[in-house]
Amino acid sequence: MPVSTDNKLCVRCVLPENFPGVRFNGEGVCNHCQQAPSAEAVRENVARLHGEMVSAIEANKGGRDYDCIVAYSGGKDSSYTLKALSENYGLKCLAVTVDNGFMSEQARVNSKAVTAALGVDYQLFTPAWSFMSGMYKQSVTNTELHTKAAIKRASAICNSCIGLINVYMIRLALMHGAKLIAGGYIGGQVPKDTAILELNLDLYMKTREATIGRYEESFGEDTRKYFDVPEGLLKSAQMKKITILNPMLALNVGEEEIIAQLAPLGWKPTLDTGVNSSNCRLNDFGIAMHYNTHGFNPYVFEISEQVRHGLMTREVALKKALSIPSLEEVQWQAKKLGVQIECAE
Repeated sequence: MPVSTDNKLCVRCVLPENFPGVRFNGEGVCNHCQQAPSAEAVRENVARLHGEMVSAIEANKGGRDYDCIVAYSGGKDSSYTLKALSENYGLKCLAVTVDNGFMSEQARVNSKAVTAALGVDYQLFTPAWSFMSGMYKQSVTNTELHTKAAIKRASAICNSCIGLINVYMIRLALMHGAKLIAGGYIGGQVPKDTAILELNLDLYMKTREATIGRYEESFGEDTRKYFDVPEGLLKSAQMKKITILNPMLALNVGEEEIIAQLAPLGWKPTLDTGVNSSNCRLNDFGIAMHYNTHGFNPYVFEISEQVRHGLMTREVALKKALSIPSLEEVQWQAKKLGVQIECAE
């Protein structure tokens, strides 16, 4: 699966020269590495974010049914997030998995094992395949669906899926009176200082229409069912804001330590999700299509961020960044979605 590339890569991280906005100096170091803070500054920033996160948690405990709705994929990062929130910070969590039709069987097993070991309530939501397959098909064929900035952090497949998941978490938070929502996003997947965000629900309701309208044109008449928050739900919940946590940004822990801490809970690595996912069997298809369109791995920004923070060696990063599935290797996903892709002769 690893591919060779004609693109020059940063000699410190693995950002390629065709990544949007990247520049190299005479020594082959990219502008992101040149501007990166020192190791001490990173530690200080993580400590600051951790303090802010703890304050936000303490201020928002005491939801009606749950303190926190956790977007839980069953992957390593969201599993570690759930463990930390429930064990270290004493939050009463509802872990919620959205099964997109490509969830690894091992991820299913992991989800049940981890939530059982932690004593956390668990919900599995499976949206209609007719909608999900259409959404994914449009995501890879409509290049205008997502903003240009979105391609830096995720494939079109993932951007659509994340959007649906985020809305579902907001709905559940309103339904259960939970003041917190959390996800297992790591540095590079979301902006580096977004360990804590406040979602102003009045502003959200006013601005959501443009995105929903764009999606509705592509995804069809059921779009609002999955991408809208009913105004009546917002009014009945009587909540003005929800605090969103990205705890991994305030914990700064590496992959090996995460896996070691999850093992006692019964979590095991998946073998059918590629090197850049630990829960989704569609991920390789998203990577292949993104690479075919844009020429770089959609995970390369987060991978490079992990290298800069000392959480991943460049050797491991190279393996992950250059592990691009061929179009031949993702034919089965394309066939399941009804997407035609042209493979090399």
